[in-house]
Amino acid sequence: DFNNKTDESDSEEDTETSNYSTALPQYPLNVICYGPPGTGKTYTTIERAMRICEGEDFDDSVSREELVEQYQVYIDFGRIVFTTFHQSYSYEDFIEGIRATTVNSNIAYNVQDGVFKELCENAYDYPDEKFVIVIDEINRANISRIFGELITLIEDSKRKGELEAISVKLPYSRDSFSVPKNVYIIGTMNTADRSLAGLDLALRRRFDFKEMMPDVSTLNGIKVDNIEIDTLLTVINQRIEVLLDREHTIGHAYFIGLKSENSITSLASIFKNKVIPLMQEYFYEDWEKINRVLGGNKFVTKKEINSNLFLKSQNDTMQLNSKTIWSISGDDVFAKPTEYTQIYAPINNGA
Repeated sequence: DFNNKTDESDSEEDTETSNYSTALPQYPLNVICYGPPGTGKTYTTIERAMRICEGEDFDDSVSREELVEQYQVYIDFGRIVFTTFHQSYSYEDFIEGIRATTVNSNIAYNVQDGVFKELCENAYDYPDEKFVIVIDEINRANISRIFGELITLIEDSKRKGELEAISVKLPYSRDSFSVPKNVYIIGTMNTADRSLAGLDLALRRRFDFKEMMPDVSTLNGIKVDNIEIDTLLTVINQRIEVLLDREHTIGHAYFIGLKSENSITSLASIFKNKVIPLMQEYFYEDWEKINRVLGGNKFVTKKEINSNLFLKSQNDTMQLNSKTIWSISGDDVFAKPTEYTQIYAPINNGA
């Protein structure tokens, strides 16, 4: 029990060497899982954080529901912290800052610890336990500003207790601060939003990177009205790679729900509400390319332009004959299995 842990174990052996007294393979202290949307990055961070915290006690047979419940328990205990970076996220949120508080109608300005400093303080007190911070969307914020002088301290060799350990004096509290070696940082990064090239070079040197691409093998055997879901996604992603790039492919997680909700209605909802809107964003409303990705089926169709919509002189000026308007089809089209098989039919036929 993390909260009721006694000091007895601290005296059993040198705490600086006991942190890694395990036969399990060691995980990198700093890692970023990156890839397109829907490739299971969040799923992976939950499992990875639990494996780090539980070590050899981790149960591989545990269900996903039980894993999430246990993960929440570790969050409640303070062993795991989850945060999401965004454009307004700051050093003060992550490390420490001055916060205004009201006491007896009087405003006081106090130094308040951020989520990372708080986690490190807990890790100091329990050196035989492992602590994890999960940073979702790590590339959406100004990382250099958030980490500040701590960007050096998170390096493996600069952690507290190591030969080249470094500590710094924090700007607000003036406390001496270092990062303990039992703190793990797991970040997630959506490459459809920003590529690795856009990351701060100092950050890139201090993190291991784990690529997570669509894994169609997780969809093997899933069929909806004889529609082969793994083949369907494979062909869609192959076309996206050719027309755009591999960083904008579509993740298998969008379709994984079909294992339990195996119906054309569920598949139609996935395409109409998730896949096609995602492609609209990817291709900047270039409907011709979206139509090519979909194999020229009827999910998106051209609309006829009313020739009487403008005066004849205006029509000539605007060259309406060269104008194309597209629209997403109605639910009746998305309910037809043949529209889905048409997406990959040319590939299967060797065309």
